Amino acid sequence: MSTGMGAPLEEVAQASAALIDDPKTHEFRKSLGVWHVVGLAMADVSPTMAVLLLTGGVVSISGTFTIGACLILSAVVVLIALCLGELAARNPSAGGMYSIVKDVLPAPIAWITLLNYVLQGIFIPAALVLGIAVFLRDLFPGLGVSNELVAFVALIAAGLIALTRVEVGAWTTAVMVVVEVAVLGIITVAAVLNWNQDLAAVTMAPVHVVDGNLVPVTFAIAITALAPAFNIINGYDATLGFAEEMHDGRHHIGKAVVITALLASVLITVPFTAAVVAAPDLLAFLTSPTPVVYSVEQALGSSAKAVVDIGVIIALFNGALSLIMYFARGVFATGRDRLWPAGVNERLGSLNKHGVPGWGVVALVVPAIPLLFVSQLDWLIIFAGTMIAAVYFCIGLAALWSRIKDRNGERPFRMPLWPLPALAVTLFTGFALAQQEGQFLVGELVLAVAGVALFALLRTWSRTAA
Repeated sequence: MSTGMGAPLEEVAQASAALIDDPKTHEFRKSLGVWHVVGLAMADVSPTMAVLLLTGGVVSISGTFTIGACLILSAVVVLIALCLGELAARNPSAGGMYSIVKDVLPAPIAWITLLNYVLQGIFIPAALVLGIAVFLRDLFPGLGVSNELVAFVALIAAGLIALTRVEVGAWTTAVMVVVEVAVLGIITVAAVLNWNQDLAAVTMAPVHVVDGNLVPVTFAIAITALAPAFNIINGYDATLGFAEEMHDGRHHIGKAVVITALLASVLITVPFTAAVVAAPDLLAFLTSPTPVVYSVEQALGSSAKAVVDIGVIIALFNGALSLIMYFARGVFATGRDRLWPAGVNERLGSLNKHGVPGWGVVALVVPAIPLLFVSQLDWLIIFAGTMIAAVYFCIGLAALWSRIKDRNGERPFRMPLWPLPALAVTLFTGFALAQQEGQFLVGELVLAVAGVALFALLRTWSRTAA
């Protein structure tokens, strides 16, 4: 454990081996290769889900500038992946981004990262299963079941699969990723066959809807879209959560995260751009509750729309499942690191009979349930983007400080052109956060205060454990 985490975390780290009598309770099976992990992470990225659902929140803010936001984010995502790869290769951990920040930066920042990281595992699956209800109702307009009930059933089903062996989840997500790629192909074909908008115009002179009219996107509007856009091209970091289950994770995790980031950027940006240029009416596109589905229906008819609806329902479930699997491993790592009271650590830091963190799954699914009944879908998506940007800001800082602090340490994966990628990530994410809407900044401030408060409580917990 790094001295940067402070004395309390060093004390609990020294005691971590005694958390449970059987040390194998902490050990994952080494059963995954690079492409297994890339496949699991791509299910987390869920390009179809990103294109058909997550873009909606950003479209509602910045209209066709969503294309520009995706292009900008694609470059930033690759830089973030380089930072993640270098940091994770030093000490592969199921704790993902929380663990790599914890090993480098001071404890209060690590706790702020932890809250932003873990809460994504509650907020984003809730948003995805609510999205299932939206597209199911689009497919069956007369559906006599509430959106909340549909979302609840989907959430429980994803949680149950996540409790089984990791190979079951991996094969389940792999099959559904194939379906997703087919859906993305339909969207792209729709654009090629029905090219209605000028690509340069919608990209370089973007418009959005104000009072029912199309008006140019201002610089102020554009920059407010950057933080929410982090939730569109996201999920490539899920590779880190499976690092302990990889064969020789130290030498392969960097490659896995960079491959996933590149695939995510291409498979999201290209189909969404295609959907925009395929739209026969930009105003109708931007005001539709499902803009991309609107483009496909206008281009290829109602049958293609139905195929896309089915595909995105599968993609949303796939994304929720993969996210729960990933973040449950992060929750497990907090118990293994003894960050909580002893009784909580014993449960969170254990693996079930299938070798997966069952209590970690429960810790995510249970608090996600009330969100299905009290939250708006777009609000969940946008605030999740704020939390993601906050975590990546800490990742940029960690990538900078790691080499300054330990210039000669072993690095199985080294980012090229250091410190430029780390500097770019830190500055861009900091700028995106600063330009976020007030309500989401207040929410982020609350999380920061809560993180510092939990760090202070850790001193009490560690003294009690001693």
